[in-house]
Amino acid sequence: MFFVRNSFQRTFAAVAVLTFFVIGCGSDDPTSHQEEHFEPEGLVIIDSGNRFFRYFRGQIDASGGRKDHLDAPLNEETSHWSIRFLDEDGDEIDPPDDPDFKFTWAIADPTVLEVVQDADDVGKFDFHLRGLKVGETTIELQVTHDDHVDFRTIPIPVHVGE
Repeated sequence: MFFVRNSFQRTFAAVAVLTFFVIGCGSDDPTSHQEEHFEPEGLVIIDSGNRFFRYFRGQIDASGGRKDHLDAPLNEETSHWSIRFLDEDGDEIDPPDDPDFKFTWAIADPTVLEVVQDADDVGKFDFHLRGLKVGETTIELQVTHDDHVDFRTIPIPVHVGE
């Protein structure tokens, strides 16, 4: 009887230690680095208060007279555009103000288009587009957090014309 009882106690102690070890190594470890990500559902581009472009839940929203693409003039900059983001209800939210989050982009054909930011706006969510030659390309607008992208749009068509 003593042997059975002692064996049960050892097994119980081994299971308890193993359970404690597995739970202790989970992602809820308060000593590990916890990152916050910025994951909006969409964005709007604003030109002088006019919300002329809207992207929400993976779709370009051209309703209400908004554009389904962006236009850039050849060899000139667009006016100053600002980005505001959309939460899960489609309500506008501010861009992240933590310097670890930056506005970045990916242009399919960089011989057609470039993004220009004023010196004070580098990394912020304000920009201009400049056409480099007449044609079509796409641009993905992104929020980069440290070394990875937290948010990106689908490729947005951009028309460069004279």
